[in-house]
Amino acid sequence: MSACHEENQKTQATAGLPIIALAGNPNCGKTTLFNLLTGTHQQVGNWPGVTVERRSGSMSLDGRKVSVVDLPGVYSLLGGGGEDQAVARDYLLDGPVDLIVNIVDASNLERHLTLTAELLETGRPMVLVMNMVDEAEAQGLGVLTTELSAALGLPVVSMVARRGKGRGNLLDSLTQALRQAPHGTPPPHGLLIERALGVLTALLPDSNPVRRRFDALRLLEGSAEPADSGMEHTLRQIIAEVEDGSAETPADLIMDQRFGWAQEMAATALHRNGYTGMRQRITDLLDHVVLNDWFGIPVFLLVLYLIFVVSFSGGNIFLDFFDQASAALLIHGVGHVLLETGLPTWLIALVAGGVGGGLNLVISFIPPIGLTFVFLALLDDSGYMARAAYAMDRLMRRLGLPGNALVPMVIGFGCNVPAIMGSRIIEDPRGRILTVLIQPFMSCSARLTIYMAFAVVFFRSNGGQVVFALYVLGIIVALLTAWLLGKTALRGEALPFVMELPPYRLPSIRSVVLQSWQRLKVFTFRVGRVIAVIGVVLFILPGIGWTDHGLRSTDIDHSLLAQGSRALVPIFAPMGIQQGNWPAISGLIAGAAAKEIVIGTLNGVYQRQNAADLMATYRDPDIAGQLWGALKTIPTNAITFITTLDDPLGLSAMESTASTQQASGAESVTLQAIATSFTALSAFAYLVFVLLYVPCASTMGALRREVGWGWMIFSLLYGSSLAWGASTLIYQTGTFAKHPGSSGAWIIGVLASFALLVIGLRLYGQRAATLAKPSLNQKAASA
Repeated sequence: MSACHEENQKTQATAGLPIIALAGNPNCGKTTLFNLLTGTHQQVGNWPGVTVERRSGSMSLDGRKVSVVDLPGVYSLLGGGGEDQAVARDYLLDGPVDLIVNIVDASNLERHLTLTAELLETGRPMVLVMNMVDEAEAQGLGVLTTELSAALGLPVVSMVARRGKGRGNLLDSLTQALRQAPHGTPPPHGLLIERALGVLTALLPDSNPVRRRFDALRLLEGSAEPADSGMEHTLRQIIAEVEDGSAETPADLIMDQRFGWAQEMAATALHRNGYTGMRQRITDLLDHVVLNDWFGIPVFLLVLYLIFVVSFSGGNIFLDFFDQASAALLIHGVGHVLLETGLPTWLIALVAGGVGGGLNLVISFIPPIGLTFVFLALLDDSGYMARAAYAMDRLMRRLGLPGNALVPMVIGFGCNVPAIMGSRIIEDPRGRILTVLIQPFMSCSARLTIYMAFAVVFFRSNGGQVVFALYVLGIIVALLTAWLLGKTALRGEALPFVMELPPYRLPSIRSVVLQSWQRLKVFTFRVGRVIAVIGVVLFILPGIGWTDHGLRSTDIDHSLLAQGSRALVPIFAPMGIQQGNWPAISGLIAGAAAKEIVIGTLNGVYQRQNAADLMATYRDPDIAGQLWGALKTIPTNAITFITTLDDPLGLSAMESTASTQQASGAESVTLQAIATSFTALSAFAYLVFVLLYVPCASTMGALRREVGWGWMIFSLLYGSSLAWGASTLIYQTGTFAKHPGSSGAWIIGVLASFALLVIGLRLYGQRAATLAKPSLNQKAASA
């Protein structure tokens, strides 16, 4: 779909507004500048392809509203670079663009100016932004914007976008450029290429002369195919003439001329101030460790481990405060007010227990989840995340995955849906299918809520290690799945992966705070809305049952929800779910729609079961005392955190299940119910099932869009089977000493089932290899 057609699908909110398009290489700071100009907060990454889809915002220039479009980061508009390049090229050539803002990295100017050369050929008015001048200066390079502006015939602005430096000068330049429309001077191609372009453009049908010239350049470079045999014959003649006249192919000649021009412009714009090389030596020293074949992966795992341990342990300082304070206000306070008004007991329990209890759970986990987002943003902004992808590249390729598959995997820690869509940056169809299929095993932020709830009850003293173990288990399962499919159903070799390594940077406090706040806000409000609604629904469902007189109000033990969940308990009994713990099954069923609903379901059911007990707490609550008690937990927990810094694994603080349950007595009703319904072993098996089983409805929809129905159904069945098998193995292995006969039978049965799965995948791969059109592969390649 062309960019013009896409633009026509937008709302009329920006109709008639001048449109500024931001264009540049990956990692040039383009998206950071977009946030600075528009205030639209978007995830800023240090790897190519973070902005695969077009995004837009608005800003005011001299009292006039202007639309700003953030295009995907591309290295060229001419090569066959996939969807992101096609979107950028189509929009710049055919879209309603009034001004191009080309962002270049001043510390790597020569390479970035090759795209500038192509942008000048669009004939659009343009402004050049030399970003990251601080990094250029740190390398001993002086930036001469006036000289470069004269050479290009364009306004040139120097900036440090992530700190907002130069914003005022840019706004002035944009205002003038929209009035004066500076076009600049495209670089010359030489007589041979210009003659060849003249012949080819006359044969192309497009009515847009700029589009015809670009298509002719793509034909000469070999990144586009001729439309018919007549044009193919003419193209071969033209290529032969160019080669006879220059002893080079047209593609090499065009590239040489473009690079020569970029080198000349860079020499005009930069001068050296006696760089000492200290920063480069520090970069080389750090890279020698984090990119090392032996140390790179352990360093990456250590970094992830520290993130979750510190996030959980540090978050515990404020977790009790958030939990107890929100419970005092949202549950006991609201319940007391409603009780005083004389409302029915069921309505009070519904609002205070169902809605208030659900929101209390979400608020309780803000500290550890917020800290996790902060640390991920720090890694993102520092330049390390791209190096993590590089360090994992060799292992990934051995497992049949391209190195840049790590990018969507890390995004999957936030949400699996954008991770699946982010897999579009992988051009190899086979590698893209593998990358998409493993995303559901990455622990998204919704699963993190479930992990935190159980960790608070059963693993309070070493919850960070448990959460880290679940994240690592998801990564291991994902990689082993890719290896298995790569050896059976999706045979083939991973293509080489080339990645740009950005320089190390001191993270910008503003950028880290904005990214973390945006992620936390989206998470909190999204999860909060879902749990509030589900809390109401699931508080009602346990009170409705099928009787002799039809659908009637009934107690929770005879409700439809209870009957349906009890019927499924035997299936989950091998992983430790007891008959009386049917609410845990209800949570899993609801979680197939959205993982956020798992906690909401458990909260709604458990709160309904304890509705009578809750009424007593609403009659005369000591709200002030509860708030003061919540406040006092902060220094107490802070001291605990400091005194356990020398024991990061929590080995000296292992507690029994009974004492852990006792310690959680001050928690909400839901957490108390969890403590009495599970053992530590069955709780961990339950969490493993949550990690691996069917992803949410949104993820399934993204899977279908990206790789088709066949692979989506496979993912659903494979993940759910793996979840049941892994959880059963964990529980039966842990209880083997109690009943070796039955546990041994379950273990053998699960392992045999896994063996049959491997055989089935191998047979499918052999059959697919003999067919000209393997159905699943063909569907995914065309998706």
